[in-house]
Amino acid sequence: MELDGLVAVVTGGASGLGAAIVDRLASRGARVVYGDLHDRVDGAHRSLFHPLDVRDPGSWQALATKIRTTYGRLDILVNNADVSTRADLLTTTDADWDRILRTNLWAPWTGIRTFIEDLTTSPRASVVNIGSIYGHIPPPPPPAPPSSIAYQVSKAGLHMLTRTAAVELAPRGIRVNSVLPGVFVTPLLQDLPADQLRPRIERAPMGRPGDPADVAAAVCYLASPEASFVTGVLLPVDGGYTAS
Repeated sequence: MELDGLVAVVTGGASGLGAAIVDRLASRGARVVYGDLHDRVDGAHRSLFHPLDVRDPGSWQALATKIRTTYGRLDILVNNADVSTRADLLTTTDADWDRILRTNLWAPWTGIRTFIEDLTTSPRASVVNIGSIYGHIPPPPPPAPPSSIAYQVSKAGLHMLTRTAAVELAPRGIRVNSVLPGVFVTPLLQDLPADQLRPRIERAPMGRPGDPADVAAAVCYLASPEASFVTGVLLPVDGGYTAS
């Protein structure tokens, strides 16, 4: 299989998009360690759980130690963990701003820096950051749910981190890309009232929400040898949302 023997870390891998990414990478032959605050309730597919608080530098170091002692290498880093809140410019608190920016932007930056030497020694090193179309375009107006300005800013920053890191790390042989999901009914959105979720779904020409498997397939491609000349890319997986 295309990822046979490669070692991958996926943050936020216990649920939602992260769980789908973990299972897809493992099904393609990767040895996957997924970090999250809690383990999966369904049991991951041939994968190893390690507790990880992406906001804590010490937690990153503990994960790195686990990877090095267990496998002695790292080839793929997927920065997937994120948080949000439904608060606009005037209602976002300082605490929420700090929490969201630290989780969604500081943590991927820290993850790359933590594993930079491990990735440098891999002949097939790849970093895939999970961004968002809402780091690229504003959300729809009411009656859609309130925007999350902190989330949108964090994802816009992550997109620029992706492109800048791609340029800086290319001489080391490390590719860096982002997948930009559109509307997916994940834990972040599944509790929305139908009249608030519908405008987002209907804006996509394909007329449906995405399936986590769609994002997982994109991540698997970007991490694979088939994408060996692909770096610095922001890949929307959105059913045509941004094109419309």
